Amino acid sequence: MLKNRVIKQRPKALPNAELIVIFIYLLPEAQGTYLYMFKMNQISLIEKLDEFIRKYYKNKCLRGGLIALGIIAVGVLVISALENFGRFGVRGRTLLFYLILISVVGVVFSLVLSPLLKLLRLGRIITHKEASETIGVHFPEIQDKLLNTLQLQEQADSASSDLLLASIEKRTEELRPIPFANAIDFRANLVYLKYASLPVLVVVGVLFLSPGTIKEPAERILQHRSAFEAPSPFRFVVISSPLTVPKGDDFEFHVSVEGQTLPSTLYLVDSGGRYRMERINDGVFSFQFNNVVSNTSFKCSANGWDSPTYELLALPVPAIVEFRVIATPPSYTGLDAIAQTNHGDLIIPEGSEISWDCSVEDASSLNFNFGDSVVVAEAVLGNRYKCDWRADTSTPYWIVPSNKELGAVDSLRYSLGVVADSRPNITLVEVEDTLTRSLRYFSGNISDDYGFSKLVFSQKVGGQEVVSTELDLPRGKSGSFYFTWDLSELNLALGDVVEYWFEVWDNDRINGYKSSKSSVRVFSAPSEEELKEERDGANEEIESSIQDAVKKASELRDEIDSFKERLREERELDWKDKRALEDLLEKQEELKRTLDSIEQTNENKNNRLNEFSKQEERILEKQQELQKLMEDVMSDELKELYEKMHELLNEMNPEDIQEQMEQMDVGQKALEKELDRALEQFKQLEWEVKMEEVVEELKKLAEKQEDLALESEKGEKSSEELKKEQEGLNQGFKDARKDLEDLRKKNEGLKNPNAMMDSKSEEESIENAQQESSDQLDKNKKKKASESQKKAAEEMKDMARAMESMLSQEAEESLEEDMDALRVLLENIITLSFDEEALMHEISQTDVQDPRYVELGQEQRKLKDDAALVEDSLYALSMRVREIASAVNREIGLVNHHMDKALGGFGDRRSSEIAMNQQYVMTSFNNLALLLDEALQQMQNKQECNNPGTGNCNKPGGKGSKPSSAKAGDMKKMQKALGKKLEEMKSQMEGGNKGESKGQRGGKMSKQLAEMAAQQAALREMAKKRAQELNEDGSGSGGEMKKIAEEMEELERDLINKNVDVGTIDRQREIMTRLLEAENAERLRGEKEERKSSSGNQGLRPDSPQNIDYLEDKGNEIELLKTVPADLSPFYREKVNVYFNKVIER
Repeated sequence: MLKNRVIKQRPKALPNAELIVIFIYLLPEAQGTYLYMFKMNQISLIEKLDEFIRKYYKNKCLRGGLIALGIIAVGVLVISALENFGRFGVRGRTLLFYLILISVVGVVFSLVLSPLLKLLRLGRIITHKEASETIGVHFPEIQDKLLNTLQLQEQADSASSDLLLASIEKRTEELRPIPFANAIDFRANLVYLKYASLPVLVVVGVLFLSPGTIKEPAERILQHRSAFEAPSPFRFVVISSPLTVPKGDDFEFHVSVEGQTLPSTLYLVDSGGRYRMERINDGVFSFQFNNVVSNTSFKCSANGWDSPTYELLALPVPAIVEFRVIATPPSYTGLDAIAQTNHGDLIIPEGSEISWDCSVEDASSLNFNFGDSVVVAEAVLGNRYKCDWRADTSTPYWIVPSNKELGAVDSLRYSLGVVADSRPNITLVEVEDTLTRSLRYFSGNISDDYGFSKLVFSQKVGGQEVVSTELDLPRGKSGSFYFTWDLSELNLALGDVVEYWFEVWDNDRINGYKSSKSSVRVFSAPSEEELKEERDGANEEIESSIQDAVKKASELRDEIDSFKERLREERELDWKDKRALEDLLEKQEELKRTLDSIEQTNENKNNRLNEFSKQEERILEKQQELQKLMEDVMSDELKELYEKMHELLNEMNPEDIQEQMEQMDVGQKALEKELDRALEQFKQLEWEVKMEEVVEELKKLAEKQEDLALESEKGEKSSEELKKEQEGLNQGFKDARKDLEDLRKKNEGLKNPNAMMDSKSEEESIENAQQESSDQLDKNKKKKASESQKKAAEEMKDMARAMESMLSQEAEESLEEDMDALRVLLENIITLSFDEEALMHEISQTDVQDPRYVELGQEQRKLKDDAALVEDSLYALSMRVREIASAVNREIGLVNHHMDKALGGFGDRRSSEIAMNQQYVMTSFNNLALLLDEALQQMQNKQECNNPGTGNCNKPGGKGSKPSSAKAGDMKKMQKALGKKLEEMKSQMEGGNKGESKGQRGGKMSKQLAEMAAQQAALREMAKKRAQELNEDGSGSGGEMKKIAEEMEELERDLINKNVDVGTIDRQREIMTRLLEAENAERLRGEKEERKSSSGNQGLRPDSPQNIDYLEDKGNEIELLKTVPADLSPFYREKVNVYFNKVIER
């Protein structure tokens, strides 16, 4: 800013210095700034001068280096030539060495080191004025300006003047653009490079072409203090190198002579004299030193020229004097240690620890070489060494003594045989249980060299972790093991895969317990489809086998009928008859084997089905009923008949065989019926199971269809993925339709077809909806596809519900109808029994000559016709009611058989035979009543289980209570009444009644004994049942009641055998005493248990309107059963007793 000073008139052009002075004067504020700029310009000028000085000395270093290199190269050539031709002595070479050293140092210092030191500002360097003079020479245009500027700056430093400063500034500005450093040109040194490179190239060429020309003189000059003799015309070259020999060995010395002039004779000179050496060929000579035991100095001589003195060294030889080896096997092998002296070959177990103890001579070390491994023995004491080694592999080994002089001269070689510890061996045999796939038996054998540490069984289910079970190890080095594996404990699901194996470890601690395992075996649980296929295959096999058995049974019955006809015609049997009878019995055995096979196949099938899939309780119950039916197809009585026929073969009594054939015929007819019944019920059960599977499959498909509909609605998956899943569901429903069609065909093949809903329209609708969803997915219309999928799912649910409802309703209606039919049959059988009893009573009172006798025979035929109707109805009902026992058809067969025989008796008026057969008829009717009553009870129980809230379900696993048995007090009262009758019977036997014949008294007494035996049998069954109930809680409180039942059985046996004496009365009193004790024990159990016991006694209500008539008939049956004879077979006697027991309980 100019403040108040203003230049009103522009001055004329003035010099720059004047302008600057005027400017400074007019603007005092700028003076400080100007001084700063002046100083900076001054510094810049000095820096440029310094840069010039540095380049100046760099140039001098470069130039001096080139000159020094050339001088040194020339000196090398001159001195090498002088030494080669002059061969100076020690003094001359010493003088020459120091002269060269001083010259080189002087040249290098003056030409290179001196400018280098000045470049580093060490010592005196040129001043700025001297530099300005040099620059002025190079740049004429500045002449003395640079020097004058420096002089003015010196004046400005001493006296400040504005005019002086302005003058300096002007000169500085003029000098600013001039590059002072360019006054130095490095390229000017190329001249020196040219002159220096010539001698250097000469030196390099000589070194390349004849290196000795320079190297040898240089070596002699460097070793100026050593004397160098003139070379001889030949030189000695020792071939035998090194000059050493083991002490005591011979040594052959070889030397060659090389040069232009070779001597013809060469001598060896030592302390012992001069010996002529043997000439081998031109220039090669040899001499042999024998038994060298000490060091020997010698030299070679020829034509006045001697070789250097050589020395032959006698070296000590290392040797092994003695050694001892001890091998210790691993402790787990149980083997003893092995010790040997001066013998190193060993055969030892793997992992053995070996120790060598060696004595040596003239040896400083001892090595053991095991293949590629070298072990240095440890010096123990003096000349003894010790080495330890663990043997892992077979290998040769060497014991090598050595010393510093000779090293290893000789060695001892031995072999180390290592017997490897082998892996344990394991062999395995697996056996699958014949009844269940879940049970497998393993037996195996393991063996090893030395023993075992562990044996395990491992199993792995799918991707789960391995589960191992450690097994007991056999003793010793080999042995057997046994293991049972129950796969049911794994709770496998359908399709699961189990890998399993055995693994054994040896006791080899050295190698970390080696193991061997059996082959990894795989058990695959069947998939749902495989299980169905297996079941269907088994069902086909069973069905075919039953049909085959029906055919065989029919053929067998025909043969029995044929044989019976032959027996009626022949009084005696010959060998042909015996052979025919044997064939018949053989066919019966074959039929029995077929039935056993069917039973076993069915049981195996049920077991396999239940192993991996949980069956419904209802299906399990049906399987058990069908299995029991198959077990009872051939009755024990029929088996006993055939066994007895085998015995009768030896006697060949036509009458006995005829009677046996009659009974076999009855049993065979019943067998055929049972086989037909088994086949029909088997087909029915197969149909029911498959029907339920279809319903379940429809439910699953509906659920999957719903899920797919939701996914389609969300639209997260692509149409291709959704369509692929839909196609799978489409195929699933087609398979379900196919199963339904198969079920319709199977249903048509049943004798009593089941009701099946006509679902074809629903099936078509579902299939159309599914196809519609697939089409919509093709068009990428996921929303519409979702609607069709929901529709298909809902219709599948409706169809499944309808089928379920149909099955349930059909089962209920069928059960009710069958119960009604069974009640009618039961009433008819009871009526027939009463009618037969009345007929029997009338016949006993009618004389054989009375015309009424013929009418009674016609009444008997009418009863037979009525029984035939009952038989047909009963057979038809048994086809569909599983609860009807197998013995029913056998009993109705016996009714017909004995009625036929009774009718035959009317022709000859054999009243006793008629009465006997009528008695058998009544027995069979009563047995039928018992069996049908049991079946009715089971059906009523099933009906109650199907109706929630009744609380009377006796089905296994149900919540209802089973009926309670009679108490000890009730049995005591009944036994007491029986005891009174027994005492009266004993009095009658002792005294007898007046007016009665002996025969009349015996018949009446037999009847009374039969009634008493039946009553005692019923009481015995009551006692056995009570004992079982008391033992159910595990307390064992039923033991006393069991003893009472045993006493009652003894009393029953006395009554059957008509053995009534003092012992019988005593047994009756013992029973009464025990019953009294049992009654007191029950009373002590307390009111709580008594209420618990009585609460379950909820059988049929006696006041139930629909059962009043039936119960009234049952009340009359008690009296009817009292007429059953006591000499029944054990089987029928048991059945009668059970029935009588049930009647009394109710």
